[in-house]
Amino acid sequence: MRFLVLNRTPLAQRRYDRFLGDAHDVVLITDAAAVPADPDERDAVLAGYAHVEIVKDFHFDAKVELRALELHEKWGFQRLLAVSEFDLLRGARLRAAMGIPGQSAQSVIAFRDKFAMKSVLAEAGVPLLPFAAVTHTTDLLDFVAAHGYPVVVKPRRGGGSMDIDVLRSPDDLPDLLSRHPELGTDDGAHLLAETYLDHELFHIDGVLRGGEVQLIWPSSQGDTTCLDIRRGRSIRSAMMDPADPLAEQLRAMTLDALAALPSPDDCVFHAEIFRGQDGETGLVFNEIAARMGGGLIEEMLELGFGVRLPEYHLRSLTANDPPRLPRQPLRMAGLTLFPPRPGTLTEIPEQCPVPGVSVYNRHAQPGTVLAGALLSTEKIASVLVTGASRQEVERVLTEVHDWFHENTVITDPA
Repeated sequence: MRFLVLNRTPLAQRRYDRFLGDAHDVVLITDAAAVPADPDERDAVLAGYAHVEIVKDFHFDAKVELRALELHEKWGFQRLLAVSEFDLLRGARLRAAMGIPGQSAQSVIAFRDKFAMKSVLAEAGVPLLPFAAVTHTTDLLDFVAAHGYPVVVKPRRGGGSMDIDVLRSPDDLPDLLSRHPELGTDDGAHLLAETYLDHELFHIDGVLRGGEVQLIWPSSQGDTTCLDIRRGRSIRSAMMDPADPLAEQLRAMTLDALAALPSPDDCVFHAEIFRGQDGETGLVFNEIAARMGGGLIEEMLELGFGVRLPEYHLRSLTANDPPRLPRQPLRMAGLTLFPPRPGTLTEIPEQCPVPGVSVYNRHAQPGTVLAGALLSTEKIASVLVTGASRQEVERVLTEVHDWFHENTVITDPA
């Protein structure tokens, strides 16, 4: 079989050629940032492809699609893989133009466009917070009049918690409107408004093969949220125990969402569900994506199950010896991301002495001038931990949190 792969993930992590197998021709169009800078490493990760094209400005280069179609004329691709959230629609458009099977634009939009997704889920009876599309200023004002403050405003096709605003009073409106002048134009904006809820966030991650769920597991971020990173606060996540009664409810709600949406037969998925901290609001569905969760979720689940879900997914596509997925975790695992905040990083530990830490990485060096995080996955350091239970994992994460902040110094900007 002949595959075309659109890629922006570090190629040392996504060995498409190996995962799909030697029996197939794999042509790669990749973001230059995904290719190792070291010449030897670069040669090693590119050696197994039938053809490689490296694009410097991959995200914004419209010629990527033109080049893909030109390559199709030569190679006659039978499948196209695009696993990043920001390439799913690009891949669907190209499949339609090439006349090859795979996830359609209709399916991708149902997962990528938050208004389209929530509309389908609401009709299917999946519990949601009030929401509305926001094209013009009046749409937002109508939503506030109907539901009051606080209100979340976010891009309908965004990712990584980028450009999300929480409006807590009318005083927050002018700043939002000044940053979205398109709200006053005829074409309008592509935003979503929904009621804000102080919440515990659960993410549910898994993989589909041939339309059947092969793995689905919930984790909790406790009292930390994805927006915390943008406020300079660390976030954490811990896998939930197999016997936790809430885990089954989270799985059931996620399966309801997958059944309601035009889900692809083969994909990795990442869902988010809220539970209100007010003691009154139960579980409400936030969103689901047909891709791997970010922010070291992939690595955390590998510690827990011994398998990387994207590798399992890709090997399954060609029946190329996919690893066995255990029915229960081999161990419990968790993660913490420490974000940047404006200032100069003057001290940051090289190693972590806390027992239970499996991996500690620092992603910035002393002397680095930092800005605030724009994405929920930005970090100056990160840890992965393991334990016998969620409680033990969270205890280690708390100890790591305290240790890191005691040993890290960021001086305020001048």
